[in-house]
Amino acid sequence: MTLAPNPDAVSGFFNTFSGIFIFLIAVATTMNTISGEFETGSITPLLTKPVSKNTVFLGKIVASFLTLIAIYAFLTVYVIVGSVVIEGSQNNLLLAPLGLFGLTLATMVWASMVILLGTLSKSSLVAALGSFGVFIGVTIVGTILSSVYGQTSVLFYAPGGGANGSTGSCETFPRSGTNFATGTDNLGYLLIQLVLNPSAVLNFCGVRFGPGGREGEIFTASSDTVATVALRALAVAIVYLAALLVVSWYAFRRSQIVESA
Repeated sequence: MTLAPNPDAVSGFFNTFSGIFIFLIAVATTMNTISGEFETGSITPLLTKPVSKNTVFLGKIVASFLTLIAIYAFLTVYVIVGSVVIEGSQNNLLLAPLGLFGLTLATMVWASMVILLGTLSKSSLVAALGSFGVFIGVTIVGTILSSVYGQTSVLFYAPGGGANGSTGSCETFPRSGTNFATGTDNLGYLLIQLVLNPSAVLNFCGVRFGPGGREGEIFTASSDTVATVALRALAVAIVYLAALLVVSWYAFRRSQIVESA
């Protein structure tokens, strides 16, 4: 049997590689970044070296960022080579670095949350389990708000998968068009679509329930262009990343002072 060529397999990778995969990579690469120093006691000799606390913290963040870039660069090259060999010639390969950047930034949002919890608790286990609780909570609440109540606007400003957008109509079934997540987790694919289809309209669907909780009609809760959705997700990711790292930096400086006192 001959497989049908799929020229969009590479861009599809950036659309499907999100959610729990991004979160698990974030936890695996950063759960010991700072908390591990306290657990092993290696923070004490580190403080005796002639480097500032700011340099130590920045070095750990940069190391985490470079590790994520290396991981995703390897995956991207692997997917490109595999897709060309199996699926045939691929479209928009020049945009793969943009997807790589978005994927790395999306992961850093969760990574910064893991770092914050690890800095506050000085425990890698608390950092991993605490961030997992946040991830599950955001996912469950997001699913309920977007699918059941149609309150997609709340999800535009929360980390994670966010609301699902569709280029097709909400009222028609089966739904035509392309469907994809519009939260920070899918930032890689959103940045690619920002270049390819900035003026395309995404519809966010909700469900109206009838008497007794019976499922009623599906309606369009809101609509935005791809450009608006992508730039908003980028801004939200940057704000979360900056805020979480600033709080982590402050907590790290205070914990250093307490430990050295």
